[in-house]
Amino acid sequence: MSYRHSVSQDESPLKLLVLSLGADVLPEYKLQTPRMDKWTILHYSPFKAVWDWLILLLVIYTAIFTPYSAAFLLNDLEEQRRRKCGYSCSPLNVVDLMVDIMFIVDILINFRTTYVNVNEEVVSHPARIAIHYFKGWFLIDMVAAIPFDLLIFGSGSDEVRRADVFSVVVFVCSVGEVT
Repeated sequence: MSYRHSVSQDESPLKLLVLSLGADVLPEYKLQTPRMDKWTILHYSPFKAVWDWLILLLVIYTAIFTPYSAAFLLNDLEEQRRRKCGYSCSPLNVVDLMVDIMFIVDILINFRTTYVNVNEEVVSHPARIAIHYFKGWFLIDMVAAIPFDLLIFGSGSDEVRRADVFSVVVFVCSVGEVT
């Protein structure tokens, strides 16, 4: 029994080229080594791919648990307990705070991530990256990263439900960035 793959006559050269992932298939910017600053992140790096998946999972978590929390977990008894004990008494509050921190870190990472311009060139200059991010997703990301529930809890207001619903709307709108 032979494990060697032989090329049959009916296999096209294009199919073999795609399967080999040779240099002809990759975009040209992936074949070039861009000049970058020390803290610049390539938009196609493995770190950025893993980070984007993590952010997507956090957006899904927020889109599911924030309305659930607003609808079923926030009541007068829970509010009294939270005011008596503090914000960090509930494990869900601690997780939400960590998620908010991750979204803020995502903003910082986006300020240092390269992008491909209209000429299909990788832009790695920090000022151009920042301007591109400001013109694109920065405002949506910034509003989505604001920990409204923590701000409202700190002010002693009863507007927690409204803030949670608003937070869900903003996060659902930001899903388009990750995908």
